[in-house]
Amino acid sequence: MTVTITQLLSYPIKSCAAIEHQMTTLNQMGLKGDRQLMLVDENGLFLSQRKHPQMALIKPTWSEQGLVINAPGMEPMSIDLKQNTAKLLKVDIWNDSLQAESMQAHVNQWFSDYLNLPVRLVKYGQQSHRAIDPNYAQKGETVAFADGYPLLVTHQATIEQLNQQLEKPIDMNRFRPNIVVSGDLAAWDELNWKTLSDGSVQIDLVKPCTRCVMTGIEQTTGQQTGTEVLMTLKKKFAHNDKAVFGINGIARMHDSAELTVGQKLKPN
Repeated sequence: MTVTITQLLSYPIKSCAAIEHQMTTLNQMGLKGDRQLMLVDENGLFLSQRKHPQMALIKPTWSEQGLVINAPGMEPMSIDLKQNTAKLLKVDIWNDSLQAESMQAHVNQWFSDYLNLPVRLVKYGQQSHRAIDPNYAQKGETVAFADGYPLLVTHQATIEQLNQQLEKPIDMNRFRPNIVVSGDLAAWDELNWKTLSDGSVQIDLVKPCTRCVMTGIEQTTGQQTGTEVLMTLKKKFAHNDKAVFGINGIARMHDSAELTVGQKLKPN
């Protein structure tokens, strides 16, 4: 039995909009370019849609130099990712503290103007190091600015079953996956998978993803719609008494590999 990749999504800036790919590169840090950038406040603490849902409307696209950023009411801004101040800044994300590279002043000002608070954009750089939870990782495995793991895999059958219990169906983007798969396997079966693989790809699936209030944010409007999704997951589809959706993964190959929409992977 195999499943088919139906979507590939990366998030260049943590908690901002996705870029959808027909083909992309997978390596031990996840999908190429995924969550290598992050917004932090004056104290270096990471920002997310949990407190700033309008971050969903910050939309990056790749350019030859780096990224072009758009947001409502703002002029587009280009970020040259090869040029930065190289100034190191201590940042905090969940229980981790690490060094990150602060971007240029005009970049920080653009994001500050949009969010109406002083923020800085930082990059996971050569001096950055953030270990994955050792309960699930092998020695030396790291993650950039994703919440905890380099990959999140979701299953189309599961959202279809969830939508049957909601007043208004939602899109998969509420769960901000990297890899969406579809097949004939039952809803929630993905929580039992240990791996997804083919001849060149090996993804170990290590931990179901516990969900939060971000499931209530409509990604196309940046509006918090409430807790129906979260409460439905917890009351009707709880896993170990928690609201979960999708499963976290770590790519375990010696080299990078290409992933494409339509590619078949075997769950085990």
